[in-house]
Amino acid sequence: MLLTAIKLKLAALVAVAGIDTAEMPGASKEFVDVLTSLKAEQDKVSGSPGANNADINKSFNDAIAKVRELVQKGDKDATYALAHWGVLSGANINEVAALFRKAADQGQILAKAELAQVLMQAGAQNPEAVKEAIKLIKEAETADNKVARRMLAQLHPQGVTEGEKGLVVVEKSVAKAKELLEKGNKAGDGEATLGLAQLYSAGVEGVQQDNQKALDYLIEAGKQGNAVALSTYGGRLLNGDPDTKESPKLVKKDVTAGLKMFNDAAEKGLSAANRILGQIYENGVGADGADVKQDVTKAFEYYTKAANGNDPQALFRLGNAFETGIIKDPKGKRDDKDNILIQPNPKSALDLYRLAAQNNLAEAFFNVGVYYETGSVVDKDAEKAFAFHMKAATAGIPQAMNRLAGLYANGTGVTQDVVAAAGWYQRAASMGFAPAQIALGILYEQGAGVPQSRTVASGHYSDAAQQGNALAMLRLANLYAVGVNPGTPEFPRAWAYAKQADDLAKASGNKADSDVTANVIAQLEAKMADADKAEALKIYDKLPKSQAAAAAPAAPATAPAASDAKKKK
Repeated sequence: MLLTAIKLKLAALVAVAGIDTAEMPGASKEFVDVLTSLKAEQDKVSGSPGANNADINKSFNDAIAKVRELVQKGDKDATYALAHWGVLSGANINEVAALFRKAADQGQILAKAELAQVLMQAGAQNPEAVKEAIKLIKEAETADNKVARRMLAQLHPQGVTEGEKGLVVVEKSVAKAKELLEKGNKAGDGEATLGLAQLYSAGVEGVQQDNQKALDYLIEAGKQGNAVALSTYGGRLLNGDPDTKESPKLVKKDVTAGLKMFNDAAEKGLSAANRILGQIYENGVGADGADVKQDVTKAFEYYTKAANGNDPQALFRLGNAFETGIIKDPKGKRDDKDNILIQPNPKSALDLYRLAAQNNLAEAFFNVGVYYETGSVVDKDAEKAFAFHMKAATAGIPQAMNRLAGLYANGTGVTQDVVAAAGWYQRAASMGFAPAQIALGILYEQGAGVPQSRTVASGHYSDAAQQGNALAMLRLANLYAVGVNPGTPEFPRAWAYAKQADDLAKASGNKADSDVTANVIAQLEAKMADADKAEALKIYDKLPKSQAAAAAPAAPATAPAASDAKKKK
Protein backbone atom coordinates (compact mmCIF):
# COMPACT_ATOMS: atom_id res chain seq x y z
CA MET A 1 0.00 0.00 0.00
CA LEU A 2 1.29 3.44 -0.91
CA LEU A 3 2.99 5.45 1.84
CA THR A 4 3.43 2.55 4.23
CA ALA A 5 6.96 3.80 4.78
CA ILE A 6 5.80 7.04 6.41
CA LYS A 7 6.62 7.07 10.10
CA LEU A 8 4.37 8.86 12.54
CA LYS A 9 6.22 11.38 14.71
CA LEU A 10 6.62 10.63 18.37
CA ALA A 11 4.41 12.75 20.60
CA ALA A 12 7.47 14.30 22.24
CA LEU A 13 8.65 15.79 18.96
CA VAL A 14 7.56 19.26 17.90
CA ALA A 15 7.31 20.77 14.41
CA VAL A 16 6.35 24.43 14.36
CA ALA A 17 7.33 27.67 12.58
CA GLY A 18 9.79 25.93 10.30
CA ILE A 19 11.56 24.16 13.19
CA ASP A 20 11.36 20.39 13.67
CA THR A 21 12.93 18.89 16.80
CA ALA A 22 13.04 15.50 15.03
CA GLU A 23 16.10 16.93 13.26
CA MET A 24 17.66 18.11 16.54
CA PRO A 25 18.84 15.13 18.57
CA GLY A 26 19.38 16.10 22.20
CA ALA A 27 17.40 19.37 22.06
CA SER A 28 17.07 20.86 25.56
CA LYS A 29 13.80 20.55 27.48
CA GLU A 30 13.61 24.34 27.82
CA PHE A 31 13.82 24.78 24.05
CA VAL A 32 11.26 22.05 23.35
CA ASP A 33 8.90 23.60 25.91
CA VAL A 34 9.03 26.96 24.09
CA LEU A 35 8.19 25.27 20.79
CA THR A 36 5.44 23.18 22.38
CA SER A 37 3.79 26.29 23.80
CA LEU A 38 4.06 28.08 20.45
CA LYS A 39 2.59 25.10 18.62
CA ALA A 40 -0.37 24.95 21.00
CA GLU A 41 -1.14 28.63 20.32
CA GLN A 42 -0.80 28.24 16.58
CA ASP A 43 -2.89 25.06 16.51
CA LYS A 44 -5.79 27.11 17.85
CA VAL A 45 -5.75 29.15 14.65
CA SER A 46 -4.89 26.45 12.10
CA GLY A 47 -7.32 23.93 13.61
CA SER A 48 -10.31 26.29 13.83
CA PRO A 49 -9.51 29.45 11.85
CA GLY A 50 -11.58 32.45 12.85
CA ALA A 51 -13.11 30.72 15.87
CA ASN A 52 -10.77 31.96 18.61
CA ASN A 53 -8.90 34.98 19.88
CA ALA A 54 -5.36 33.62 19.70
CA ASP A 55 -2.82 36.30 18.78
CA ILE A 56 -0.36 34.68 16.39
CA ASN A 57 1.97 37.65 16.30
CA LYS A 58 2.16 37.91 20.09
CA SER A 59 2.71 34.18 20.61
CA PHE A 60 5.49 34.16 18.01
CA ASN A 61 7.16 37.24 19.50
CA ASP A 62 6.91 35.70 23.00
CA ALA A 63 8.60 32.55 21.67
CA ILE A 64 11.38 34.64 20.10
CA ALA A 65 11.96 36.44 23.43
CA LYS A 66 12.27 33.12 25.30
CA VAL A 67 14.54 31.67 22.62
CA ARG A 68 16.79 34.76 22.92
CA GLU A 69 17.19 33.98 26.62
CA LEU A 70 18.25 30.43 25.78
CA VAL A 71 20.74 31.76 23.23
CA GLN A 72 22.37 33.77 26.02
CA LYS A 73 22.72 30.50 27.94
CA GLY A 74 24.55 28.90 25.01
CA ASP A 75 21.73 26.68 23.67
CA LYS A 76 22.90 25.81 20.14
CA ASP A 77 19.45 24.75 18.91
CA ALA A 78 17.91 27.98 20.17
CA THR A 79 20.67 29.92 18.40
CA TYR A 80 19.87 28.08 15.17
CA ALA A 81 16.14 28.72 15.61
CA LEU A 82 16.68 32.45 16.14
CA ALA A 83 18.75 32.61 12.94
CA HIS A 84 16.20 30.54 11.01
CA TRP A 85 13.36 32.80 12.14
CA GLY A 86 15.50 35.81 11.25
CA VAL A 87 15.72 34.56 7.65
CA LEU A 88 11.94 34.10 7.56
CA SER A 89 11.22 37.58 8.86
CA GLY A 90 13.74 39.35 6.62
CA ALA A 91 16.16 40.34 9.40
CA ASN A 92 19.59 41.83 8.64
CA ILE A 93 21.43 39.12 6.72
CA ASN A 94 24.76 39.78 8.48
CA GLU A 95 23.14 39.31 11.90
CA VAL A 96 21.45 36.12 10.68
CA ALA A 97 24.74 34.78 9.30
CA ALA A 98 26.48 35.54 12.60
CA LEU A 99 23.86 33.54 14.52
CA PHE A 100 24.07 30.62 12.09
CA ARG A 101 27.87 30.68 12.40
CA LYS A 102 27.67 30.71 16.20
CA ALA A 103 25.33 27.69 16.18
CA ALA A 104 27.47 25.92 13.57
CA ASP A 105 30.59 26.43 15.71
CA GLN A 106 28.67 24.77 18.54
CA GLY A 107 28.06 21.72 16.33
CA GLN A 108 24.53 22.48 15.14
CA ILE A 109 24.41 20.68 11.78
CA LEU A 110 21.26 22.36 10.46
CA ALA A 111 22.94 25.71 11.05
CA LYS A 112 25.86 24.66 8.85
CA ALA A 113 23.55 23.78 5.97
CA GLU A 114 21.49 26.97 6.24
CA LEU A 115 24.54 29.20 6.70
CA ALA A 116 25.84 27.66 3.48
CA GLN A 117 22.59 28.65 1.74
CA VAL A 118 22.98 32.24 2.96
CA LEU A 119 26.61 32.36 1.82
CA MET A 120 25.84 30.86 -1.59
CA GLN A 121 23.54 33.80 -2.31
CA ALA A 122 26.68 35.95 -2.52
CA GLY A 123 27.55 34.01 -5.69
CA ALA A 124 30.25 35.28 -8.01
CA GLN A 125 30.49 38.57 -6.12
CA ASN A 126 32.17 36.85 -3.16
CA PRO A 127 34.23 33.75 -4.04
CA GLU A 128 35.44 33.40 -0.45
CA ALA A 129 31.83 33.15 0.79
CA VAL A 130 31.12 30.43 -1.79
CA LYS A 131 34.27 28.56 -0.74
CA GLU A 132 33.18 28.67 2.91
CA ALA A 133 29.66 27.59 1.93
CA ILE A 134 30.95 24.51 0.10
CA LYS A 135 33.14 23.60 3.09
CA LEU A 136 30.07 23.80 5.35
CA ILE A 137 27.98 21.78 2.88
CA LYS A 138 30.56 18.99 2.84
CA GLU A 139 30.81 18.97 6.65
CA ALA A 140 27.03 18.84 7.03
CA GLU A 141 26.71 16.11 4.40
CA THR A 142 29.33 14.04 6.19
CA ALA A 143 27.18 14.43 9.30
CA ASP A 144 24.25 12.96 7.28
CA ASN A 145 22.33 16.21 6.78
CA LYS A 146 19.83 15.64 3.95
CA VAL A 147 19.65 19.31 2.90
CA ALA A 148 23.43 19.51 2.53
CA ARG A 149 23.44 16.23 0.62
CA ARG A 150 20.95 17.60 -1.90
CA MET A 151 22.86 20.89 -2.19
CA LEU A 152 26.06 19.02 -2.96
CA ALA A 153 24.19 16.90 -5.50
CA GLN A 154 23.02 20.10 -7.21
CA LEU A 155 26.59 21.43 -7.40
CA HIS A 156 28.18 18.35 -8.96
CA PRO A 157 26.59 18.45 -12.46
CA GLN A 158 28.24 21.84 -13.21
CA GLY A 159 31.13 21.59 -10.76
CA VAL A 160 32.80 24.50 -8.94
CA THR A 161 36.33 25.80 -9.57
CA GLU A 162 38.33 28.48 -7.78
CA GLY A 163 40.88 31.03 -8.93
CA GLU A 164 42.64 31.61 -12.25
CA LYS A 165 44.19 28.14 -12.23
CA GLY A 166 40.75 26.56 -11.91
CA LEU A 167 41.34 24.70 -8.65
CA VAL A 168 38.54 22.14 -8.38
CA VAL A 169 36.39 22.71 -5.30
CA VAL A 170 33.49 20.49 -6.38
CA GLU A 171 34.16 17.94 -9.12
CA LYS A 172 31.99 18.17 -12.23
CA SER A 173 30.32 14.79 -12.17
CA VAL A 174 26.73 13.73 -12.83
CA ALA A 175 27.69 10.30 -11.49
CA LYS A 176 28.58 11.78 -8.08
CA ALA A 177 25.34 13.77 -8.03
CA LYS A 178 23.42 10.56 -8.76
CA GLU A 179 25.37 8.72 -6.06
CA LEU A 180 24.41 11.36 -3.47
CA LEU A 181 20.75 11.25 -4.47
CA GLU A 182 20.79 7.44 -4.23
CA LYS A 183 22.29 7.77 -0.75
CA GLY A 184 19.41 10.10 0.16
CA ASN A 185 16.92 7.70 -1.36
CA LYS A 186 18.19 4.85 0.84
CA ALA A 187 17.88 7.15 3.87
CA GLY A 188 14.22 7.78 3.04
CA ASP A 189 14.66 11.36 1.80
CA GLY A 190 11.72 11.83 -0.56
CA GLU A 191 13.18 14.98 -2.10
CA ALA A 192 16.36 13.13 -3.07
CA THR A 193 14.27 10.32 -4.53
CA LEU A 194 12.27 12.87 -6.51
CA GLY A 195 15.59 14.20 -7.80
CA LEU A 196 16.39 10.72 -9.15
CA ALA A 197 12.97 10.60 -10.82
CA GLN A 198 13.69 13.93 -12.50
CA LEU A 199 17.16 12.78 -13.60
CA TYR A 200 15.79 9.68 -15.34
CA SER A 201 12.82 11.58 -16.76
CA ALA A 202 14.96 14.24 -18.44
CA GLY A 203 18.01 12.15 -19.25
CA VAL A 204 21.36 13.90 -18.83
CA GLU A 205 24.95 13.14 -19.69
CA GLY A 206 25.80 9.96 -17.82
CA VAL A 207 22.17 9.10 -16.99
CA GLN A 208 20.16 7.71 -19.89
CA GLN A 209 16.48 8.67 -20.07
CA ASP A 210 14.34 5.91 -18.61
CA ASN A 211 10.65 6.78 -18.16
CA GLN A 212 9.85 3.59 -16.29
CA LYS A 213 12.65 4.15 -13.79
CA ALA A 214 11.54 7.77 -13.43
CA LEU A 215 8.01 6.59 -12.61
CA ASP A 216 9.29 4.00 -10.11
CA TYR A 217 11.30 6.66 -8.27
CA LEU A 218 8.35 9.07 -8.41
CA ILE A 219 6.11 6.50 -6.72
CA GLU A 220 8.80 5.74 -4.14
CA ALA A 221 9.25 9.46 -3.39
CA GLY A 222 5.50 9.62 -2.74
CA LYS A 223 5.79 6.69 -0.36
CA GLN A 224 8.50 8.62 1.48
CA GLY A 225 6.10 11.51 1.96
CA ASN A 226 7.28 13.94 -0.71
CA ALA A 227 4.34 16.19 -1.51
CA VAL A 228 5.48 17.10 -5.04
CA ALA A 229 5.90 13.44 -5.98
CA LEU A 230 2.61 12.53 -4.35
CA SER A 231 0.65 15.21 -6.23
CA THR A 232 2.46 14.49 -9.51
CA TYR A 233 1.78 10.76 -9.46
CA GLY A 234 -1.72 11.28 -8.09
CA GLY A 235 -2.44 13.74 -10.89
CA ARG A 236 -1.28 11.17 -13.43
CA LEU A 237 -3.66 8.62 -11.92
CA LEU A 238 -6.58 11.07 -11.95
CA ASN A 239 -6.00 12.10 -15.57
CA GLY A 240 -3.95 9.34 -17.14
CA ASP A 241 -0.75 9.92 -19.13
CA PRO A 242 -1.22 11.57 -22.53
CA ASP A 243 -0.71 9.20 -25.46
CA THR A 244 2.16 10.81 -27.41
CA LYS A 245 5.10 9.59 -29.49
CA GLU A 246 7.54 11.47 -27.26
CA SER A 247 6.44 9.82 -24.03
CA PRO A 248 5.03 6.34 -23.38
CA LYS A 249 1.65 6.08 -21.66
CA LEU A 250 2.81 4.39 -18.46
CA VAL A 251 -0.02 5.44 -16.12
CA LYS A 252 -3.61 4.71 -17.07
CA LYS A 253 -6.44 6.86 -15.75
CA ASP A 254 -7.72 5.41 -12.47
CA VAL A 255 -9.59 8.01 -10.41
CA THR A 256 -10.50 5.49 -7.70
CA ALA A 257 -6.86 4.47 -7.22
CA GLY A 258 -5.76 8.10 -7.16
CA LEU A 259 -8.27 9.08 -4.48
CA LYS A 260 -7.43 5.98 -2.42
CA MET A 261 -3.74 6.86 -2.61
CA PHE A 262 -4.34 10.36 -1.28
CA ASN A 263 -6.74 9.14 1.42
CA ASP A 264 -4.28 6.47 2.61
CA ALA A 265 -1.55 9.11 2.81
CA ALA A 266 -3.83 11.51 4.71
CA GLU A 267 -4.79 8.81 7.22
CA LYS A 268 -1.09 8.17 7.87
CA GLY A 269 -0.59 11.80 8.86
CA LEU A 270 0.74 13.37 5.67
CA SER A 271 -0.75 16.88 5.74
CA ALA A 272 0.05 17.50 2.06
CA ALA A 273 -2.31 14.66 1.13
CA ASN A 274 -5.17 16.40 2.95
CA ARG A 275 -4.34 19.60 1.10
CA ILE A 276 -4.35 17.82 -2.27
CA LEU A 277 -7.73 16.25 -1.45
CA GLY A 278 -8.94 19.76 -0.67
CA GLN A 279 -7.79 20.92 -4.10
CA ILE A 280 -9.49 17.95 -5.77
CA TYR A 281 -12.85 18.60 -4.12
CA GLU A 282 -12.65 22.37 -4.50
CA ASN A 283 -12.24 22.11 -8.28
CA GLY A 284 -13.73 18.73 -9.12
CA VAL A 285 -12.18 16.28 -11.60
CA GLY A 286 -13.33 15.70 -15.16
CA ALA A 287 -15.74 17.61 -17.35
CA ASP A 288 -18.61 18.93 -15.20
CA GLY A 289 -17.27 16.89 -12.28
CA ALA A 290 -17.86 13.59 -14.06
CA ASP A 291 -15.06 11.86 -12.10
CA VAL A 292 -15.15 13.73 -8.78
CA LYS A 293 -17.97 16.15 -8.02
CA GLN A 294 -17.05 19.60 -6.75
CA ASP A 295 -17.72 19.84 -3.02
CA VAL A 296 -16.51 23.11 -1.48
CA THR A 297 -17.56 22.17 2.07
CA LYS A 298 -15.60 18.92 1.95
CA ALA A 299 -12.67 20.74 0.31
CA PHE A 300 -12.27 23.14 3.23
CA GLU A 301 -12.60 20.33 5.76
CA TYR A 302 -9.53 18.81 4.12
CA TYR A 303 -7.73 22.17 3.95
CA THR A 304 -8.31 22.65 7.67
CA LYS A 305 -6.91 19.18 8.44
CA ALA A 306 -3.85 19.98 6.32
CA ALA A 307 -3.42 23.37 8.00
CA ASN A 308 -3.59 21.69 11.39
CA GLY A 309 -0.71 19.53 10.16
CA ASN A 310 1.29 22.70 9.40
CA ASP A 311 1.04 22.43 5.60
CA PRO A 312 2.05 25.93 4.39
CA GLN A 313 0.01 25.87 1.16
CA ALA A 314 -3.12 24.81 3.04
CA LEU A 315 -2.56 27.60 5.57
CA PHE A 316 -2.21 30.01 2.66
CA ARG A 317 -5.39 28.76 0.94
CA LEU A 318 -7.32 29.19 4.20
CA GLY A 319 -5.84 32.67 4.47
CA ASN A 320 -7.24 33.44 1.01
CA ALA A 321 -10.60 32.06 2.10
CA PHE A 322 -10.82 34.28 5.19
CA GLU A 323 -9.67 37.28 3.17
CA THR A 324 -12.42 36.98 0.55
CA GLY A 325 -15.01 34.70 2.15
CA ILE A 326 -16.22 31.39 0.69
CA ILE A 327 -19.72 30.31 -0.34
CA LYS A 328 -20.84 26.67 -0.43
CA ASP A 329 -22.46 26.77 -3.85
CA PRO A 330 -20.56 28.92 -6.39
CA LYS A 331 -23.80 29.21 -8.40
CA GLY A 332 -25.76 30.46 -5.38
CA LYS A 333 -26.11 33.96 -3.93
CA ARG A 334 -23.13 35.36 -2.01
CA ASP A 335 -25.40 37.21 0.45
CA ASP A 336 -27.47 34.15 1.35
CA LYS A 337 -26.38 33.33 4.91
CA ASP A 338 -27.20 29.64 4.40
CA ASN A 339 -24.80 29.59 1.47
CA ILE A 340 -21.89 31.15 3.38
CA LEU A 341 -19.21 28.66 4.38
CA ILE A 342 -16.55 31.13 5.56
CA GLN A 343 -17.22 34.75 6.49
CA PRO A 344 -14.52 37.29 5.54
CA ASN A 345 -12.22 37.89 8.51
CA PRO A 346 -9.07 39.92 7.72
CA LYS A 347 -7.42 39.22 11.09
CA SER A 348 -7.78 35.45 10.70
CA ALA A 349 -6.50 35.76 7.14
CA LEU A 350 -3.38 37.57 8.35
CA ASP A 351 -2.83 35.01 11.13
CA LEU A 352 -2.95 32.19 8.59
CA TYR A 353 -0.63 34.02 6.22
CA ARG A 354 1.82 34.48 9.12
CA LEU A 355 1.75 30.76 9.82
CA ALA A 356 2.37 29.97 6.16
CA ALA A 357 5.24 32.49 6.11
CA GLN A 358 6.77 30.87 9.19
CA ASN A 359 6.89 27.70 7.08
CA ASN A 360 8.79 29.59 4.36
CA LEU A 361 6.03 29.95 1.75
CA ALA A 362 7.08 32.83 -0.51
CA GLU A 363 3.53 33.86 -1.46
CA ALA A 364 2.69 34.26 2.22
CA PHE A 365 5.62 36.64 2.77
CA PHE A 366 4.17 38.84 0.05
CA ASN A 367 0.66 38.85 1.54
CA VAL A 368 1.93 39.68 5.03
CA GLY A 369 3.99 42.46 3.49
CA VAL A 370 0.89 43.93 1.84
CA TYR A 371 -0.90 44.02 5.22
CA TYR A 372 1.98 46.01 6.74
CA GLU A 373 2.27 48.23 3.66
CA THR A 374 -1.43 49.14 3.64
CA GLY A 375 -1.97 49.16 7.42
CA SER A 376 -4.87 46.72 7.15
CA VAL A 377 -5.56 44.94 10.49
CA VAL A 378 -2.07 45.86 11.74
CA ASP A 379 -0.41 49.26 12.17
CA LYS A 380 1.19 50.45 8.94
CA ASP A 381 4.90 49.63 9.10
CA ALA A 382 6.90 50.42 5.96
CA GLU A 383 10.11 48.78 7.23
CA LYS A 384 8.36 45.48 7.99
CA ALA A 385 6.58 45.68 4.63
CA PHE A 386 9.96 46.13 2.93
CA ALA A 387 11.46 43.14 4.78
CA PHE A 388 8.58 40.81 3.87
CA HIS A 389 8.48 41.97 0.24
CA MET A 390 12.25 41.50 -0.01
CA LYS A 391 11.93 37.92 1.22
CA ALA A 392 9.14 37.16 -1.27
CA ALA A 393 10.94 38.95 -4.11
CA THR A 394 14.19 37.03 -3.63
CA ALA A 395 12.10 33.83 -3.71
CA GLY A 396 10.85 34.80 -7.18
CA ILE A 397 7.39 36.33 -6.60
CA PRO A 398 6.93 39.00 -9.34
CA GLN A 399 4.19 40.86 -7.42
CA ALA A 400 6.64 41.27 -4.53
CA MET A 401 9.39 42.46 -6.88
CA ASN A 402 6.99 45.09 -8.20
CA ARG A 403 6.01 46.27 -4.69
CA LEU A 404 9.64 46.25 -3.57
CA ALA A 405 10.57 48.40 -6.54
CA GLY A 406 7.84 50.85 -5.59
CA LEU A 407 9.19 51.09 -2.05
CA TYR A 408 12.71 51.78 -3.37
CA ALA A 409 11.35 54.34 -5.84
CA ASN A 410 9.51 56.29 -3.13
CA GLY A 411 11.98 55.73 -0.30
CA THR A 412 9.33 54.00 1.78
CA GLY A 413 10.74 51.73 4.48
CA VAL A 414 14.18 52.00 2.86
CA THR A 415 16.53 54.69 1.58
CA GLN A 416 15.29 55.95 -1.78
CA ASP A 417 17.17 54.26 -4.62
CA VAL A 418 15.71 54.70 -8.11
CA VAL A 419 18.41 52.46 -9.65
CA ALA A 420 17.46 49.61 -7.30
CA ALA A 421 13.80 50.27 -8.13
CA ALA A 422 14.54 49.94 -11.84
CA GLY A 423 16.41 46.69 -11.20
CA TRP A 424 13.49 45.11 -9.38
CA TYR A 425 10.97 46.39 -11.94
CA GLN A 426 13.18 44.80 -14.61
CA ARG A 427 13.17 41.42 -12.85
CA ALA A 428 9.38 41.44 -12.50
CA ALA A 429 8.92 42.69 -16.06
CA SER A 430 11.11 39.89 -17.42
CA MET A 431 8.68 37.45 -15.78
CA GLY A 432 5.81 38.98 -17.74
CA PHE A 433 4.26 40.97 -14.88
CA ALA A 434 2.35 43.76 -16.66
CA PRO A 435 2.29 46.39 -13.85
CA ALA A 436 6.10 46.17 -13.62
CA GLN A 437 6.41 46.42 -17.40
CA ILE A 438 4.40 49.66 -17.28
CA ALA A 439 6.38 51.06 -14.33
CA LEU A 440 9.65 50.23 -16.07
CA GLY A 441 8.37 51.89 -19.24
CA ILE A 442 7.63 55.06 -17.26
CA LEU A 443 11.18 55.06 -15.83
CA TYR A 444 12.64 54.77 -19.34
CA GLU A 445 10.28 57.46 -20.60
CA GLN A 446 11.44 59.80 -17.82
CA GLY A 447 15.06 58.64 -17.65
CA ALA A 448 14.76 57.89 -13.92
CA GLY A 449 17.31 55.30 -12.73
CA VAL A 450 17.85 54.18 -16.36
CA PRO A 451 18.99 55.93 -19.56
CA GLN A 452 16.08 57.83 -21.08
CA SER A 453 14.68 56.00 -24.10
CA ARG A 454 11.15 56.34 -25.41
CA THR A 455 11.83 53.47 -27.78
CA VAL A 456 12.62 51.11 -24.89
CA ALA A 457 9.63 52.51 -22.99
CA SER A 458 7.32 51.71 -25.90
CA GLY A 459 8.62 48.13 -25.94
CA HIS A 460 7.75 47.61 -22.27
CA TYR A 461 4.31 49.19 -22.75
CA SER A 462 3.72 46.92 -25.75
CA ASP A 463 4.59 43.83 -23.69
CA ALA A 464 1.96 44.82 -21.12
CA ALA A 465 -0.58 45.79 -23.80
CA GLN A 466 -0.23 42.29 -25.30
CA GLN A 467 -1.58 40.96 -22.01
CA GLY A 468 -4.70 43.08 -22.33
CA ASN A 469 -3.61 45.89 -20.00
CA ALA A 470 -5.62 48.99 -20.88
CA LEU A 471 -3.29 51.34 -18.97
CA ALA A 472 -0.38 50.14 -21.11
CA MET A 473 -2.43 50.85 -24.24
CA LEU A 474 -3.14 54.38 -23.01
CA ARG A 475 0.55 54.93 -22.19
CA LEU A 476 1.35 53.89 -25.76
CA ALA A 477 -1.35 56.24 -27.09
CA ASN A 478 0.11 59.16 -25.12
CA LEU A 479 3.67 58.25 -26.11
CA TYR A 480 2.87 58.13 -29.84
CA ALA A 481 0.77 61.31 -29.54
CA VAL A 482 3.88 63.28 -28.50
CA GLY A 483 6.21 61.11 -30.56
CA VAL A 484 8.54 58.23 -29.71
CA ASN A 485 11.01 60.48 -31.51
CA PRO A 486 10.36 63.89 -29.86
CA GLY A 487 8.58 66.32 -32.16
CA THR A 488 7.31 63.62 -34.54
CA PRO A 489 3.87 62.60 -33.27
CA GLU A 490 2.16 59.54 -34.78
CA PHE A 491 -1.52 60.30 -34.27
CA PRO A 492 -2.87 57.29 -36.25
CA ARG A 493 -0.87 54.83 -34.15
CA ALA A 494 -1.82 56.68 -30.95
CA TRP A 495 -5.50 56.44 -31.96
CA ALA A 496 -5.18 52.69 -32.64
CA TYR A 497 -3.89 52.02 -29.12
CA ALA A 498 -6.47 54.33 -27.55
CA LYS A 499 -9.15 52.42 -29.46
CA GLN A 500 -7.86 49.12 -28.08
CA ALA A 501 -8.07 50.54 -24.55
CA ASP A 502 -11.56 51.85 -25.28
CA ASP A 503 -12.68 48.40 -26.45
CA LEU A 504 -11.56 46.87 -23.16
CA ALA A 505 -13.20 49.63 -21.11
CA LYS A 506 -16.53 49.15 -22.87
CA ALA A 507 -16.31 45.36 -22.59
CA SER A 508 -15.75 45.65 -18.82
CA GLY A 509 -18.74 47.99 -18.43
CA ASN A 510 -16.64 50.49 -16.48
CA LYS A 511 -18.11 53.90 -17.35
CA ALA A 512 -15.31 55.89 -15.70
CA ASP A 513 -12.69 54.10 -17.81
CA SER A 514 -14.83 54.47 -20.93
CA ASP A 515 -15.10 58.20 -20.32
CA VAL A 516 -11.30 58.47 -20.06
CA THR A 517 -10.62 56.50 -23.25
CA ALA A 518 -13.36 58.31 -25.16
CA ASN A 519 -11.83 61.63 -24.13
CA VAL A 520 -8.36 60.54 -25.32
CA ILE A 521 -9.81 59.40 -28.67
CA ALA A 522 -11.72 62.68 -29.12
CA GLN A 523 -8.58 64.73 -28.45
CA LEU A 524 -6.60 62.69 -30.98
CA GLU A 525 -9.28 62.88 -33.66
CA ALA A 526 -9.35 66.67 -33.31
CA LYS A 527 -5.71 66.69 -34.42
CA MET A 528 -6.06 64.17 -37.26
CA ALA A 529 -6.66 64.78 -40.94
CA ASP A 530 -8.94 62.48 -42.94
CA ALA A 531 -5.97 60.53 -44.28
CA ASP A 532 -4.73 60.04 -40.69
CA LYS A 533 -8.11 58.64 -39.68
CA ALA A 534 -8.09 56.09 -42.50
CA GLU A 535 -4.53 55.10 -41.61
CA ALA A 536 -5.48 54.78 -37.92
CA LEU A 537 -8.12 52.19 -38.73
CA LYS A 538 -5.62 50.16 -40.78
CA ILE A 539 -3.11 50.20 -37.92
CA TYR A 540 -5.80 49.22 -35.44
CA ASP A 541 -6.80 46.23 -37.58
CA LYS A 542 -3.20 45.05 -37.77
CA LEU A 543 -2.35 45.45 -34.06
CA PRO A 544 -1.60 42.16 -32.29
CA LYS A 545 -4.67 41.18 -30.31
CA SER A 546 -4.13 41.16 -26.57
CA GLN A 547 -4.62 37.93 -24.62
CA ALA A 548 -7.73 39.43 -23.05
CA ALA A 549 -9.14 40.45 -26.42
CA ALA A 550 -8.35 37.05 -27.90
CA ALA A 551 -10.42 35.39 -25.18
CA ALA A 552 -13.42 37.64 -25.87
CA PRO A 553 -15.85 37.44 -28.81
CA ALA A 554 -14.65 39.45 -31.78
CA ALA A 555 -16.23 42.89 -32.21
CA PRO A 556 -16.18 45.00 -35.37
CA ALA A 557 -13.74 47.88 -35.29
CA THR A 558 -15.25 51.36 -35.39
CA ALA A 559 -13.62 53.89 -37.68
CA PRO A 560 -12.58 57.29 -36.29
CA ALA A 561 -15.52 59.60 -35.95
CA ALA A 562 -16.53 61.71 -38.97
CA SER A 563 -14.24 59.83 -41.33
CA ASP A 564 -14.73 61.63 -44.67
CA ALA A 565 -12.39 59.10 -46.23
CA LYS A 566 -15.16 56.49 -45.87
CA LYS A 567 -17.92 58.83 -47.07
CA LYS A 568 -16.13 59.64 -50.33
CA LYS A 569 -15.96 56.01 -51.44
